[in-house]
Amino acid sequence: MKKWLIAVGALVVLGLILWLSLRDSGPRGAEVEVQAAEPRTLSARVKATGEITPDRKVDVSAKVVGEIIDLPVVEGQRVQAGQLLVQIERDLYESARDQARAALRQAEVSVRGVEIQLQDAERNLRRVRELQAQELVSQEALDAAQLAVDTARVQIDAQRQAIEQSRSALQRAEDDLARTTIRSPMDGIVIQLDAEKGETVVPGSTNLPGSVIMTVADMSTLLAEVEVSEVDVVDVALGQQAEVTVDALGTEPQRGRVAEIATSGRKDAALGTIRFRVKVALDNPHPDLRPAMTAKVAILTATSEQALTVPIQAVVKRALGEDGKELKGSSAKGIEKKDVVYRIEDDKAQAHTVTTGISDELSVEIKDGLEAGDEVVIGPYRTLKNLHSGDAVKIGEAKDKPEDEGGGEVEVTVD
Repeated sequence: MKKWLIAVGALVVLGLILWLSLRDSGPRGAEVEVQAAEPRTLSARVKATGEITPDRKVDVSAKVVGEIIDLPVVEGQRVQAGQLLVQIERDLYESARDQARAALRQAEVSVRGVEIQLQDAERNLRRVRELQAQELVSQEALDAAQLAVDTARVQIDAQRQAIEQSRSALQRAEDDLARTTIRSPMDGIVIQLDAEKGETVVPGSTNLPGSVIMTVADMSTLLAEVEVSEVDVVDVALGQQAEVTVDALGTEPQRGRVAEIATSGRKDAALGTIRFRVKVALDNPHPDLRPAMTAKVAILTATSEQALTVPIQAVVKRALGEDGKELKGSSAKGIEKKDVVYRIEDDKAQAHTVTTGISDELSVEIKDGLEAGDEVVIGPYRTLKNLHSGDAVKIGEAKDKPEDEGGGEVEVTVD
Protein backbone atom coordinates (compact mmCIF):
# COMPACT_ATOMS: atom_id res chain seq x y z
CA MET A 1 0.00 0.00 0.00
CA LYS A 2 2.81 2.42 0.92
CA LYS A 3 4.65 1.77 -2.30
CA TRP A 4 1.48 2.47 -4.21
CA LEU A 5 0.97 5.83 -2.47
CA ILE A 6 4.59 6.80 -3.10
CA ALA A 7 4.21 5.96 -6.79
CA VAL A 8 1.05 8.08 -7.06
CA GLY A 9 2.74 10.97 -5.28
CA ALA A 10 5.72 10.80 -7.62
CA LEU A 11 3.42 10.89 -10.62
CA VAL A 12 1.61 13.98 -9.22
CA VAL A 13 4.92 15.77 -8.66
CA LEU A 14 6.12 14.94 -12.16
CA GLY A 15 2.82 16.17 -13.61
CA LEU A 16 3.10 19.44 -11.68
CA ILE A 17 6.64 19.98 -12.89
CA LEU A 18 5.57 19.29 -16.47
CA TRP A 19 2.63 21.71 -16.18
CA LEU A 20 4.83 24.48 -14.79
CA SER A 21 7.39 24.00 -17.54
CA LEU A 22 4.70 24.19 -20.20
CA ARG A 23 3.18 27.31 -18.62
CA ASP A 24 6.54 29.07 -18.57
CA SER A 25 7.40 28.11 -22.13
CA GLY A 26 5.78 31.37 -23.40
CA PRO A 27 7.50 34.76 -23.49
CA ARG A 28 9.23 35.83 -20.28
CA GLY A 29 10.11 39.29 -19.03
CA ALA A 30 8.37 42.52 -18.00
CA GLU A 31 4.88 43.15 -19.31
CA VAL A 32 4.69 46.20 -21.57
CA GLU A 33 2.11 48.12 -23.55
CA VAL A 34 2.60 48.82 -27.25
CA GLN A 35 0.98 51.10 -29.79
CA ALA A 36 1.45 51.55 -33.51
CA ALA A 37 2.80 54.76 -35.00
CA GLU A 38 0.03 56.52 -36.90
CA PRO A 39 -0.36 59.65 -39.05
CA ARG A 40 -2.38 62.56 -37.69
CA THR A 41 -2.41 66.35 -37.67
CA LEU A 42 -0.46 68.02 -34.86
CA SER A 43 -0.99 71.62 -33.80
CA ALA A 44 1.47 72.98 -31.27
CA ARG A 45 0.14 75.77 -29.09
CA VAL A 46 1.76 77.74 -26.31
CA LYS A 47 -0.83 78.46 -23.66
CA ALA A 48 -0.66 81.15 -21.00
CA THR A 49 -3.00 83.03 -18.69
CA GLY A 50 -3.11 86.81 -18.41
CA GLU A 51 -5.60 89.65 -18.59
CA ILE A 52 -7.44 91.89 -21.01
CA THR A 53 -5.95 95.35 -21.41
CA PRO A 54 -6.58 98.28 -23.79
CA ASP A 55 -3.98 98.91 -26.46
CA ARG A 56 -3.91 102.57 -25.45
CA LYS A 57 -4.72 104.01 -22.05
CA VAL A 58 -3.75 107.19 -20.25
CA ASP A 59 -3.50 107.81 -16.51
CA VAL A 60 -4.95 111.24 -15.81
CA SER A 61 -2.93 112.84 -13.03
CA ALA A 62 -2.88 116.16 -11.25
CA LYS A 63 -0.01 118.53 -11.97
CA VAL A 64 -0.93 120.95 -9.19
CA VAL A 65 -2.08 120.57 -5.60
CA GLY A 66 -5.67 121.41 -4.84
CA GLU A 67 -9.18 120.34 -3.95
CA ILE A 68 -11.43 118.82 -6.60
CA ILE A 69 -14.42 121.15 -6.90
CA ASP A 70 -15.98 119.52 -9.96
CA LEU A 71 -15.87 115.92 -11.21
CA PRO A 72 -18.44 115.66 -14.01
CA VAL A 73 -17.66 112.08 -15.11
CA VAL A 74 -18.27 108.63 -13.66
CA GLU A 75 -16.50 105.33 -14.15
CA GLY A 76 -17.56 103.63 -17.37
CA GLN A 77 -18.57 106.89 -19.04
CA ARG A 78 -17.52 107.55 -22.63
CA VAL A 79 -15.64 110.83 -23.09
CA GLN A 80 -14.30 112.82 -26.02
CA ALA A 81 -10.94 114.50 -26.48
CA GLY A 82 -11.00 117.93 -24.81
CA GLN A 83 -13.97 117.15 -22.57
CA LEU A 84 -13.77 118.43 -18.98
CA LEU A 85 -12.80 115.67 -16.59
CA VAL A 86 -11.71 117.44 -13.39
CA GLN A 87 -11.81 121.00 -12.07
CA ILE A 88 -9.41 121.85 -9.23
CA GLU A 89 -9.94 124.96 -7.09
CA ARG A 90 -8.61 128.06 -8.88
CA ASP A 91 -8.57 130.81 -6.20
CA LEU A 92 -5.01 130.21 -5.01
CA TYR A 93 -3.64 130.03 -8.56
CA GLU A 94 -5.59 133.09 -9.74
CA SER A 95 -4.08 135.04 -6.84
CA ALA A 96 -0.59 133.84 -7.77
CA ARG A 97 -1.18 134.90 -11.37
CA ASP A 98 -2.35 138.37 -10.32
CA GLN A 99 0.70 138.81 -8.08
CA ALA A 100 2.99 137.79 -10.94
CA ARG A 101 1.32 140.31 -13.24
CA ALA A 102 1.76 143.10 -10.65
CA ALA A 103 5.42 142.15 -10.17
CA LEU A 104 5.96 142.33 -13.95
CA ARG A 105 4.36 145.77 -14.16
CA GLN A 106 6.47 146.98 -11.24
CA ALA A 107 9.65 145.71 -12.94
CA GLU A 108 8.68 147.47 -16.19
CA VAL A 109 8.10 150.74 -14.30
CA SER A 110 11.42 150.40 -12.51
CA VAL A 111 13.35 149.94 -15.74
CA ARG A 112 11.75 153.04 -17.20
CA GLY A 113 12.85 155.04 -14.13
CA VAL A 114 16.41 153.77 -14.47
CA GLU A 115 16.39 154.60 -18.21
CA ILE A 116 15.49 158.22 -17.31
CA GLN A 117 18.34 158.28 -14.79
CA LEU A 118 20.70 157.02 -17.50
CA GLN A 119 19.61 159.72 -19.92
CA ASP A 120 20.20 162.41 -17.26
CA ALA A 121 23.60 160.94 -16.36
CA GLU A 122 24.65 160.91 -20.05
CA ARG A 123 23.67 164.60 -20.47
CA ASN A 124 25.61 165.50 -17.35
CA LEU A 125 28.63 163.57 -18.62
CA ARG A 126 28.60 165.51 -21.91
CA ARG A 127 28.53 168.85 -20.03
CA VAL A 128 31.34 167.83 -17.70
CA ARG A 129 33.47 166.78 -20.66
CA GLU A 130 32.95 170.17 -22.32
CA LEU A 131 33.87 171.96 -19.12
CA GLN A 132 36.83 169.73 -18.52
CA ALA A 133 38.08 170.48 -22.02
CA GLN A 134 38.04 174.16 -21.01
CA GLU A 135 39.81 173.19 -17.80
CA LEU A 136 36.87 174.53 -15.78
CA VAL A 137 36.27 171.30 -13.81
CA SER A 138 38.62 168.76 -12.30
CA GLN A 139 39.33 165.25 -13.45
CA GLU A 140 37.53 163.99 -10.36
CA ALA A 141 34.29 165.59 -11.56
CA LEU A 142 34.64 163.92 -14.94
CA ASP A 143 35.24 160.54 -13.29
CA ALA A 144 32.18 161.00 -11.10
CA ALA A 145 29.99 161.81 -14.12
CA GLN A 146 31.29 158.71 -15.96
CA LEU A 147 30.61 156.55 -12.88
CA ALA A 148 27.01 157.78 -12.75
CA VAL A 149 26.48 156.72 -16.38
CA ASP A 150 28.04 153.29 -15.83
CA THR A 151 25.98 152.74 -12.70
CA ALA A 152 22.75 153.62 -14.50
CA ARG A 153 23.57 151.19 -17.31
CA VAL A 154 24.19 148.35 -14.81
CA GLN A 155 20.90 149.15 -13.09
CA ILE A 156 19.09 148.97 -16.44
CA ASP A 157 20.56 145.51 -17.12
CA ALA A 158 19.51 144.38 -13.66
CA GLN A 159 15.99 145.70 -14.13
CA ARG A 160 15.69 144.05 -17.52
CA GLN A 161 16.69 140.71 -15.93
CA ALA A 162 14.05 141.32 -13.28
CA ILE A 163 11.49 141.83 -16.06
CA GLU A 164 12.44 138.47 -17.63
CA GLN A 165 12.13 136.76 -14.27
CA SER A 166 8.76 138.37 -13.69
CA ARG A 167 7.58 137.25 -17.11
CA SER A 168 8.69 133.67 -16.36
CA ALA A 169 6.93 133.78 -13.02
CA LEU A 170 3.77 135.03 -14.71
CA GLN A 171 3.96 132.28 -17.34
CA ARG A 172 4.41 129.68 -14.62
CA ALA A 173 1.47 131.05 -12.68
CA GLU A 174 -0.72 131.04 -15.79
CA ASP A 175 0.35 127.45 -16.56
CA ASP A 176 -0.49 126.33 -13.03
CA LEU A 177 -3.85 128.03 -13.30
CA ALA A 178 -4.52 126.26 -16.60
CA ARG A 179 -3.58 122.93 -15.02
CA THR A 180 -6.43 123.27 -12.55
CA THR A 181 -8.70 122.38 -15.47
CA ILE A 182 -8.06 118.81 -16.66
CA ARG A 183 -9.51 117.67 -19.98
CA SER A 184 -9.59 114.28 -21.68
CA PRO A 185 -6.46 113.61 -23.78
CA MET A 186 -8.37 111.36 -26.20
CA ASP A 187 -11.66 109.73 -27.10
CA GLY A 188 -12.30 106.76 -24.86
CA ILE A 189 -13.95 105.40 -21.73
CA VAL A 190 -13.19 106.15 -18.10
CA ILE A 191 -12.19 102.63 -17.03
CA GLN A 192 -11.03 103.58 -13.55
CA LEU A 193 -11.89 106.49 -11.24
CA ASP A 194 -9.76 106.86 -8.12
CA ALA A 195 -10.87 110.23 -6.74
CA GLU A 196 -14.01 111.92 -5.44
CA LYS A 197 -15.24 115.49 -5.42
CA GLY A 198 -13.84 117.28 -2.38
CA GLU A 199 -10.63 115.26 -2.21
CA THR A 200 -7.23 116.92 -2.47
CA VAL A 201 -5.05 115.77 -5.32
CA VAL A 202 -1.28 116.11 -5.53
CA PRO A 203 1.22 115.83 -8.37
CA GLY A 204 3.72 113.00 -8.28
CA SER A 205 4.51 109.49 -9.47
CA THR A 206 1.88 106.85 -10.14
CA ASN A 207 2.81 105.14 -6.87
CA LEU A 208 1.90 108.19 -4.81
CA PRO A 209 -1.68 108.07 -3.48
CA GLY A 210 -3.80 110.89 -4.89
CA SER A 211 -1.64 111.51 -7.95
CA VAL A 212 -3.70 109.41 -10.41
CA ILE A 213 -7.25 110.64 -10.61
CA MET A 214 -8.62 108.36 -13.33
CA THR A 215 -7.66 106.23 -16.33
CA VAL A 216 -9.07 106.82 -19.80
CA ALA A 217 -8.73 104.01 -22.34
CA ASP A 218 -9.41 103.52 -26.02
CA MET A 219 -11.54 100.36 -25.95
CA SER A 220 -11.71 99.99 -29.73
CA THR A 221 -8.49 97.92 -29.70
CA LEU A 222 -8.12 95.35 -26.92
CA LEU A 223 -5.19 93.11 -26.11
CA ALA A 224 -4.73 89.94 -24.12
CA GLU A 225 -1.47 90.40 -22.23
CA VAL A 226 0.30 87.30 -20.90
CA GLU A 227 3.77 86.29 -19.75
CA VAL A 228 5.50 83.37 -21.47
CA SER A 229 8.53 81.51 -20.12
CA GLU A 230 11.90 81.82 -21.83
CA VAL A 231 11.65 78.18 -22.94
CA ASP A 232 8.46 78.77 -24.91
CA VAL A 233 8.86 82.36 -26.10
CA VAL A 234 11.38 81.27 -28.75
CA ASP A 235 8.50 79.52 -30.55
CA VAL A 236 6.30 82.63 -30.53
CA ALA A 237 6.46 85.05 -33.47
CA LEU A 238 4.66 88.23 -34.51
CA GLY A 239 1.51 87.59 -36.51
CA GLN A 240 0.88 84.06 -35.23
CA GLN A 241 -2.78 83.17 -34.82
CA ALA A 242 -4.14 82.85 -31.31
CA GLU A 243 -7.34 82.05 -29.50
CA VAL A 244 -8.39 83.99 -26.42
CA THR A 245 -10.92 82.58 -23.96
CA VAL A 246 -12.44 84.74 -21.25
CA ASP A 247 -14.21 82.75 -18.55
CA ALA A 248 -16.65 85.56 -17.88
CA LEU A 249 -17.95 85.32 -21.45
CA GLY A 250 -18.14 81.53 -21.72
CA THR A 251 -16.02 78.97 -23.52
CA GLU A 252 -16.29 80.42 -27.05
CA PRO A 253 -12.76 81.60 -27.98
CA GLN A 254 -12.05 84.90 -29.69
CA ARG A 255 -9.50 85.07 -32.46
CA GLY A 256 -6.46 87.30 -32.48
CA ARG A 257 -2.84 87.59 -33.53
CA VAL A 258 0.43 88.13 -31.70
CA ALA A 259 1.03 91.89 -31.84
CA GLU A 260 3.99 92.38 -29.53
CA ILE A 261 6.78 90.32 -27.94
CA ALA A 262 8.96 91.87 -25.28
CA THR A 263 12.68 91.95 -26.04
CA SER A 264 13.66 91.84 -22.37
CA GLY A 265 12.35 89.44 -19.79
CA ARG A 266 11.27 89.71 -16.19
CA LYS A 267 12.65 87.38 -13.55
CA ASP A 268 10.06 85.53 -11.53
CA ALA A 269 11.62 85.41 -8.08
CA ALA A 270 9.18 82.77 -6.85
CA LEU A 271 9.84 80.30 -9.67
CA GLY A 272 13.35 81.40 -10.59
CA THR A 273 12.44 81.66 -14.29
CA ILE A 274 12.55 84.44 -16.86
CA ARG A 275 9.25 85.46 -18.43
CA PHE A 276 8.54 87.61 -21.45
CA ARG A 277 5.45 89.75 -21.96
CA VAL A 278 3.44 88.82 -25.05
CA LYS A 279 0.45 90.80 -26.32
CA VAL A 280 -2.27 89.36 -28.53
CA ALA A 281 -4.52 91.81 -30.39
CA LEU A 282 -8.15 90.67 -30.65
CA ASP A 283 -9.61 90.78 -34.16
CA ASN A 284 -13.21 91.56 -33.11
CA PRO A 285 -13.37 92.24 -29.36
CA HIS A 286 -16.57 91.18 -27.64
CA PRO A 287 -18.56 94.26 -26.55
CA ASP A 288 -18.77 92.94 -22.99
CA LEU A 289 -15.00 92.68 -22.54
CA ARG A 290 -13.61 94.74 -19.68
CA PRO A 291 -10.02 95.58 -18.72
CA ALA A 292 -8.39 93.22 -16.18
CA MET A 293 -10.67 90.30 -17.10
CA THR A 294 -8.81 86.98 -16.90
CA ALA A 295 -7.86 85.71 -20.36
CA LYS A 296 -6.57 82.30 -21.40
CA VAL A 297 -4.46 82.56 -24.55
CA ALA A 298 -3.49 79.72 -26.90
CA ILE A 299 -0.93 80.76 -29.52
CA LEU A 300 -0.62 78.50 -32.56
CA THR A 301 3.14 78.10 -33.02
CA ALA A 302 3.34 75.21 -35.51
CA THR A 303 1.18 72.74 -37.44
CA SER A 304 2.19 69.49 -39.13
CA GLU A 305 -0.26 67.81 -41.51
CA GLN A 306 -0.35 64.01 -41.52
CA ALA A 307 2.57 63.76 -39.13
CA LEU A 308 3.67 60.29 -38.10
CA THR A 309 3.10 60.24 -34.35
CA VAL A 310 3.60 58.09 -31.28
CA PRO A 311 2.59 58.76 -27.67
CA ILE A 312 5.00 61.27 -26.19
CA GLN A 313 6.10 58.94 -23.39
CA ALA A 314 7.34 56.39 -25.95
CA VAL A 315 10.35 58.58 -26.80
CA VAL A 316 13.11 58.31 -24.19
CA LYS A 317 16.71 59.45 -23.92
CA ARG A 318 19.44 56.82 -24.11
CA ALA A 319 23.24 56.82 -24.62
CA LEU A 320 24.30 55.06 -27.82
CA GLY A 321 27.73 53.95 -29.00
CA GLU A 322 29.24 54.61 -32.42
CA ASP A 323 27.77 51.34 -33.65
CA GLY A 324 24.30 52.48 -32.60
CA LYS A 325 24.07 49.99 -29.75
CA GLU A 326 22.82 51.14 -26.38
CA LEU A 327 25.41 51.84 -23.70
CA LYS A 328 24.72 51.01 -20.07
CA GLY A 329 26.24 51.77 -16.69
CA SER A 330 29.63 53.51 -16.54
CA SER A 331 30.14 53.21 -20.29
CA ALA A 332 27.20 55.60 -20.82
CA LYS A 333 28.69 58.40 -18.70
CA GLY A 334 29.67 61.51 -20.61
CA ILE A 335 27.91 60.31 -23.78
CA GLU A 336 25.29 62.61 -25.28
CA LYS A 337 21.91 60.93 -25.10
CA LYS A 338 19.67 60.57 -28.13
CA ASP A 339 15.95 60.12 -28.67
CA VAL A 340 14.99 56.46 -29.05
CA VAL A 341 11.89 54.29 -29.04
CA TYR A 342 11.75 50.63 -28.14
CA ARG A 343 10.39 48.00 -30.51
CA ILE A 344 9.94 44.33 -29.65
CA GLU A 345 12.05 41.89 -31.64
CA ASP A 346 12.16 38.18 -30.67
CA ASP A 347 10.49 38.96 -27.33
CA LYS A 348 13.20 41.50 -26.49
CA ALA A 349 13.19 45.31 -26.44
CA GLN A 350 15.45 46.93 -29.02
CA ALA A 351 16.22 50.68 -29.10
CA HIS A 352 15.70 52.53 -32.40
CA THR A 353 16.99 56.07 -32.91
CA VAL A 354 14.33 58.54 -34.05
CA THR A 355 14.23 62.17 -35.13
CA THR A 356 11.40 64.09 -33.50
CA GLY A 357 9.46 67.15 -34.62
CA ILE A 358 6.74 69.13 -32.90
CA SER A 359 4.83 67.68 -29.98
CA ASP A 360 1.78 68.19 -27.85
CA GLU A 361 0.86 66.94 -24.41
CA LEU A 362 -0.13 63.53 -25.83
CA SER A 363 1.88 62.85 -28.98
CA VAL A 364 5.18 63.62 -30.65
CA GLU A 365 5.98 63.76 -34.35
CA ILE A 366 8.49 61.22 -35.66
CA LYS A 367 10.28 62.60 -38.70
CA ASP A 368 12.67 59.72 -39.18
CA GLY A 369 13.23 56.25 -37.73
CA LEU A 370 9.73 54.75 -37.92
CA GLU A 371 7.07 53.95 -40.45
CA ALA A 372 3.29 53.97 -40.10
CA GLY A 373 2.13 50.84 -38.29
CA ASP A 374 5.39 50.19 -36.47
CA GLU A 375 4.60 49.22 -32.88
CA VAL A 376 6.58 50.82 -30.07
CA VAL A 377 6.62 50.35 -26.32
CA ILE A 378 4.56 53.05 -24.61
CA GLY A 379 4.44 51.89 -21.00
CA PRO A 380 4.00 51.31 -18.16
CA TYR A 381 6.02 54.37 -17.20
CA ARG A 382 8.14 52.69 -14.53
CA THR A 383 8.97 49.78 -16.83
CA LEU A 384 9.79 52.04 -19.77
CA LYS A 385 11.96 54.27 -17.59
CA ASN A 386 14.25 51.34 -16.71
CA LEU A 387 13.99 49.51 -20.03
CA HIS A 388 17.15 48.81 -22.07
CA SER A 389 17.99 47.02 -25.30
CA GLY A 390 18.02 43.25 -24.90
CA ASP A 391 15.62 43.19 -21.95
CA ALA A 392 13.04 40.40 -22.20
CA VAL A 393 9.50 41.73 -22.49
CA LYS A 394 6.02 40.48 -23.21
CA ILE A 395 3.05 42.38 -24.54
CA GLY A 396 0.28 42.88 -22.03
CA GLU A 397 -3.41 43.26 -22.74
CA ALA A 398 -4.21 46.31 -24.83
CA LYS A 399 -5.85 49.18 -22.95
CA ASP A 400 -8.48 51.47 -24.35
CA LYS A 401 -6.81 54.39 -26.14
CA PRO A 402 -7.99 57.74 -24.73
CA GLU A 403 -9.75 59.98 -27.18
CA ASP A 404 -7.79 63.05 -28.26
CA GLU A 405 -10.38 65.78 -28.39
CA GLY A 406 -7.92 68.61 -28.88
CA GLY A 407 -6.51 67.53 -32.23
CA GLY A 408 -2.99 67.55 -30.84
CA GLU A 409 -2.50 70.86 -29.05
CA VAL A 410 0.42 71.57 -26.79
CA GLU A 411 -0.52 73.17 -23.52
CA VAL A 412 2.25 75.14 -21.87
CA THR A 413 0.46 76.75 -18.96
CA VAL A 414 1.98 79.93 -17.51
CA ASP A 415 0.40 81.14 -14.30
